[in-house]
Amino acid sequence: MKANIPDWTAPRANQDWRDDELMLAVAWLKSFVPRKEMEQRLDVAKTNLLAAQDRMRAGIVGPLFDPVDTAAWYILQAETFATDRALWTPEGTMRVVPFLTRIGKELKLLLSVKGVEERAARMMLQERRQPDSSIFEMLVALAYRRRGWSRVEFVTETPGGGRTPDMHVFRTGSRWAAECKRLVPSTYAAREKSWGTKLAQPIHQLCLELGVSVIVEVKYHVELIEVADDYLLQHVRSAIERRSLAPWKDEVGTGRVRPIDWTLLRRILAKDYVYFDGSRMIELLAGQYVHTADHSMVAKWRPAPLRPTYADAVYQASVVSWISESDAAVRQKARHFRSIIANAEQQLPSDRPGVIHVGIESSAGAEVDFARHFFNTMQARTFAPATSRLRWVYANYFVPEATTRENKTWAITETMVPYKIGHHRTPWPLPGHMLVSPEDGSESGVHWHPKRDAAANSQ
Repeated sequence: MKANIPDWTAPRANQDWRDDELMLAVAWLKSFVPRKEMEQRLDVAKTNLLAAQDRMRAGIVGPLFDPVDTAAWYILQAETFATDRALWTPEGTMRVVPFLTRIGKELKLLLSVKGVEERAARMMLQERRQPDSSIFEMLVALAYRRRGWSRVEFVTETPGGGRTPDMHVFRTGSRWAAECKRLVPSTYAAREKSWGTKLAQPIHQLCLELGVSVIVEVKYHVELIEVADDYLLQHVRSAIERRSLAPWKDEVGTGRVRPIDWTLLRRILAKDYVYFDGSRMIELLAGQYVHTADHSMVAKWRPAPLRPTYADAVYQASVVSWISESDAAVRQKARHFRSIIANAEQQLPSDRPGVIHVGIESSAGAEVDFARHFFNTMQARTFAPATSRLRWVYANYFVPEATTRENKTWAITETMVPYKIGHHRTPWPLPGHMLVSPEDGSESGVHWHPKRDAAANSQ
């Protein structure tokens, strides 16, 4: 992939397009909710987003939606991305649009899956807090149909009827049971980002008080919870007072402080508006955006007329970017799936071979993902099924990205890895599949390997 050049502006013409395939998925999912109720839920999601954006303009960063109804937030983000872009956010788009786009592209095929309407209705009505699991299940079912399995059926859960798999799949001479598990991003990674943001806050306050604009880049060698509250502040204050660009290095971390070069951002703002609270703004301030780092940004800025989430001018800013390189942190974020498959295996019957599909979203970087893959490989080799004929575990690793590339809004890298359970000669039921990325023309490999490319998709 060619290097990203940040000096670009979005074209003014041909911006009135609609994403009809995405809207097909949106309309289908909305159809399971009474119209008035759906409108009310979307109004609440819009109100929460606008309130969060008002706080953002005041320098207060917080959640953009109420997780009680994540499903409505997903619908809002997909719908606005497909039509007017009035309420879209980069973070919302990258975690929703790639998945619903695949459903919209192949909705006719998905509708051939028995029980899919009930599964979609449950997502929109009963499980609105956690729609990712249902979306993942539908993508897995779609993959089986795409790969020639003649019959795919969601298994109806019966109260008191015992544990059952998510679906049964059939083709001539073969039948399997499949269970799906969608892992949420690591809670440790979320806490780690919170710790890093806490360490960054005094930097923003200092820069506001002094009227300076700087980029702070740091690699922590220890877990962030062990870093003193004033560790970063002392280093940054010293660098500003000494006007020093020299990096520091100690047992806690390595870092540097540099002034913001306003040339690039001002050249872009002279011709265009830039969404404020996103990766593109950080890229223009810092000269690049590191997707595997965490970032905290505070600025004095002027909203664009009629587009209050976009900046028309930026007067002062501070950006703190950090990467956690602690071995202990890597191990915590690279949580393997032994406990997941042990629980999922209990859902599988003993009268047919079983497969578990695990969806893993990660943005922690190649080192963490490679470590997780290593642990998963070791666990799969030694796992002994207790009650089922579990044969394979498929892990689909998703790395969504709020891309900063020209004329792109979202990107996703997908890696699929099959893990063989124990010793057997049962062939893979779904070899070489992808759930989100296009299968035709995709290169094999894993995204954490430096010399091979995983399947990627973007728009």
